[in-house]
Amino acid sequence: MSTHTFKELPVDSILPSKDNARKFNDKTPDFKDLVISVKAGGVRIPIHVWPHPSKKNAFEIRAGERRWRASKVAGRKTIPAIVHQGITHQTAMMLTYTENKFHDPLKPLEEITEIATCMNEFKNDAKLIGELLGQTEQWVRLRANIDKNLVPAFRQVFARKGGDHVFCNWTIGHLTLIARLPATTQKDLLNEIKSNHWQWRNVSVKDLDNRLSDALQLLNKANWNLDDETLLPKAGSCSACPKRSGSEPLLWFGAANEQDLKKDRCLDVTCWKKKQKLFLQQRAKQLSGKHESLAYISKDYLPQTDKEDLAETFGRVLDMDDVQKSTKGSKGAMPAMIVSGSGTGEIMYVKQKEFAQPGRTGTKVKGQVTSLKERRLKLKNKRWAQVLLDLREKVEAAGVEKVIYKDKITGIMALAALYGNEPYYTCHLGKVTSGQAMQKQIADMVKNAKGCNIESGRLEALAFLWESLKPTLDKLLTYNGPVTQTDNYLITNAKWIAELIQVDIDEVFQDVSERKGFTVPKSWASLNEDGTPKTKAAKKTKAAKKPKAAKKPKATKKSKTAKKTKV
Repeated sequence: MSTHTFKELPVDSILPSKDNARKFNDKTPDFKDLVISVKAGGVRIPIHVWPHPSKKNAFEIRAGERRWRASKVAGRKTIPAIVHQGITHQTAMMLTYTENKFHDPLKPLEEITEIATCMNEFKNDAKLIGELLGQTEQWVRLRANIDKNLVPAFRQVFARKGGDHVFCNWTIGHLTLIARLPATTQKDLLNEIKSNHWQWRNVSVKDLDNRLSDALQLLNKANWNLDDETLLPKAGSCSACPKRSGSEPLLWFGAANEQDLKKDRCLDVTCWKKKQKLFLQQRAKQLSGKHESLAYISKDYLPQTDKEDLAETFGRVLDMDDVQKSTKGSKGAMPAMIVSGSGTGEIMYVKQKEFAQPGRTGTKVKGQVTSLKERRLKLKNKRWAQVLLDLREKVEAAGVEKVIYKDKITGIMALAALYGNEPYYTCHLGKVTSGQAMQKQIADMVKNAKGCNIESGRLEALAFLWESLKPTLDKLLTYNGPVTQTDNYLITNAKWIAELIQVDIDEVFQDVSERKGFTVPKSWASLNEDGTPKTKAAKKTKAAKKPKAAKKPKATKKSKTAKKTKV
């Protein structure tokens, strides 16, 4: 039978519990205020203890360790306590957890440590623990899973003193989502966050869930047979793989017996990419036997790294801007295997678009008519190609003072971290021509940036950084393809870079549009929307209305004789 009594116990007879996962910091202002309060009036709210499991005449704290620590620092000899007798270790643990949970919320890692301790004590009975805490079984298992599966690298950034600037506002909800992933995926995610940390700061739990969902492929979208064990023998079949959300339904779907096949996702991004590549290679081999000249096409807009991967495997990969859809048997149609996008692995027939050759502006393919819509698009792209050239010159000429950021140091450092920058001595800044000379100049700069010169030293260092970023911005604006096919991503780059150096991109575009060679040709006024001449139809109408000329009578033999006589 359990009982509890109130006693005034000697402070030295009480010991902290190993079950308490909370980390105490005796140097915080709050703790110092508590010590002052205890010195003045003692502890007003009793702590909870029970007889120590292994030491005689001693007690173990189950709730109130912070008040006990403050009493020791304040020099108090005794402390008021409620002594619990006849309770089980499990009940004692619940007492400690309840105190920590509702009196002063635990930090994420502290909470998962306490849940893990409860799981050990209650023999992994998450349902019972949930009932005792007023939570669901899934709530308990998700936290226990964090303790079990969160990789050490993530633990370190969360436990780091003072908190990492990216993770300091993240909650246990963030950890829950991350710990469900395989270790390799967690490590890849952490590297991504560190590389692009400003994109992950202040990310909510919902935002993180959406980002992870976008990165993790739905299994029902796979182009290969999920039961195929031979595609990548080392990994086995997808349907039996433990690295999928369906293998841990309680963590992903809310119930142990729930299987939502439409939401089942692959959790191993690297394995998915390997299988996708192998599938495409096998499919290309099959189709190459049926088609003499097989092209490859992507229906998706792909990041540059994905484009390079596909190009390494298949050579040139067309995109939808390079071609127009066609049908089998049409003149000029060629078979193309789709390597990305809807219908991946299938054949579609396309015709490659014809573009004017350099130095032969205005030449046409015989029999082909270009619509006004397509002509306008080509002209627009041609203008943007020139805008890119103009903007590259403006970037080169822009000083650091033109950068729009109010906090230029943070802004430029963020851009350099996101896009990269060139080694300082390759940027032709000042007279620096070698690494040794560069180091000397930097050393002089740091030496001079003291006292009243510290601000000027910072500005000089900022100028160094800005100059090293310029080559990267130039690359983001560089285009080497046909001028009438300027990619949209280059236009997007042009807009934000122009804003960065306070250039009105609309004014630049308008200026280019008024230059010779970039204006709308006058001849377009005489064309229909489909590109055919308006005058052609008019001539046909005029010809139809004109009366036919009367036929001349044939000359008789007599007239011919007369003619000869006359001659």
